[in-house]
Amino acid sequence: MTAQVAKSRPLKVGIIVESFVQPRWVRKSIEKVLAADVSTFELVVKVPAENTGESLLYKLYNRMDRRMFPTITDALEPVSIEDVVGSLPTLGPDETDKIKAFNLDVLINFVRNELKSKFAGLAKYGVWFYAFGKTDEKAPPGFRELLIDEPLTISSLRALNGRSRAERILYQSASPILSRFSVGLNNNDCYWKSAAFVARSLVDLHKGRHEDTIEAAQHTEDSLEPTNAAMGQLFFKLSERAAARAVEKFSSFEQWVMAYRFGGGEFKYLVPPLDRFWADPFAIKAGEKYYIFFEDYLNSAGRAHISVIEVDKNGIVSGPTEALKLDCHLSYPFVFEWRGNYYMIPETGDKNVVELYRANSFPFDWQLEHVLIEAKQPLDTTLVEVNGTWWMFVNIQEDGVLVNWDELHVYYADNLRGPWKPHARNPVVSDVRSARPAGRLFWSNNILYRPSQDSSRRYGYATVVNQITSLSPTEYSEVEVAKILPDWDKDILGVHTLNWFHGLTVIDCLTRRRRFGGGRLRPPRGLGTIDGLLRGREDQQAETRVNP
Repeated sequence: MTAQVAKSRPLKVGIIVESFVQPRWVRKSIEKVLAADVSTFELVVKVPAENTGESLLYKLYNRMDRRMFPTITDALEPVSIEDVVGSLPTLGPDETDKIKAFNLDVLINFVRNELKSKFAGLAKYGVWFYAFGKTDEKAPPGFRELLIDEPLTISSLRALNGRSRAERILYQSASPILSRFSVGLNNNDCYWKSAAFVARSLVDLHKGRHEDTIEAAQHTEDSLEPTNAAMGQLFFKLSERAAARAVEKFSSFEQWVMAYRFGGGEFKYLVPPLDRFWADPFAIKAGEKYYIFFEDYLNSAGRAHISVIEVDKNGIVSGPTEALKLDCHLSYPFVFEWRGNYYMIPETGDKNVVELYRANSFPFDWQLEHVLIEAKQPLDTTLVEVNGTWWMFVNIQEDGVLVNWDELHVYYADNLRGPWKPHARNPVVSDVRSARPAGRLFWSNNILYRPSQDSSRRYGYATVVNQITSLSPTEYSEVEVAKILPDWDKDILGVHTLNWFHGLTVIDCLTRRRRFGGGRLRPPRGLGTIDGLLRGREDQQAETRVNP
């Protein structure tokens, strides 16, 4: 789908609904379209409501699910949209000639997808509709995933026009499955995140950026419905999972630990006391000394501070010692040296700001230097300087979403302290398998790489290394080239940070600690393909280039 829309002309948009009472996430979608200020609503098409025909067991499960796993903001809560679109002309689904007379650019379908073909030829760029998992799925998003234990839900905004039978994907995202027991928790996050897709796609269309849409694959699986038979199968699987989880909690507990190595040697573990965990390690060298800054999470406090430990090839030299403690949770201590000073950007998402700290006396004395940006729950801020331009990579949370794992935003500035400008395509990545930062960006053989987290199977499941293939204020692209999987020991469950500094490599590992006679963890001997990338790493960033 190629679209070149004059910026001076707002897009003309119509919506298809069953009534002026809609789920809260649909209202949020309409509000975001209005806030984007690239289109105007012209028309409402009202279609007859359809009886959902939910099975008795699904109704019973849904009632139990909402009681046991309540959501803070319910995406499916019915609310009125009449105050925002109620004054528009309203037509019926069979008044096709009148709908065509409005010369709409887009018709947005908020009803069942079986009607998409009926409206496909009534707007210049077709009818836009949501697809959660399978486009013809009768079950809510998250149901199939819970039934067959899939780790994530794919949601997309798609288009169908009158000139082609092929659906085009306008925007697609992968959301994590937050619970192996609750459909409601999973689809609530999915709906809230999806509320932004229409506005983002209209902005792209208005700016002529729809050339990169792709044809949707055809589904061959049988459509799944939450019938009584399917619900019986689900109840059985949930019972099995609950029993297995009870045995796990009785026999073991989970703890994040760190591991480090010098050169290409074997990793050594840094294991914290049982009352805490250590994660998000960042290595740095000052003079002839090597330090590891990390998140030091105390279970009894329910939050973390930043600690630092000095290491050499023989082991721990000193520490761990507290380096920075505030009245909020701290983690991900992105630490770096610039113009003779040491700086740190710890994660301060609870304060809704990204803060820059400077060392008064390295490594234990830090003071707030500057607030770089204000944003909603910014996580894991990572900076890199490329040819005089600073780039910030940070996860920012969508309204209503419970976890901030899958929406990567980019900002850029001419100076470390800003002002920081948002990238034109934010979020540049919307995928739980690769969005969230996992360590410093690094150069290898004149190519820039970005470590990221894969939290699809569980939080912090794996570390992905992505090659950045395009980086500019208006374009961003990357491709996965390597991955660290937690596969070297049966009691390693995750690995979600990778950092390298002058020969010192650090990672963190989620471990299963046995309560009764646990064995020694086997350390990883290497990082596979990533070892080759680190050997080719370059520190002279001024001479590197990224494709514009």
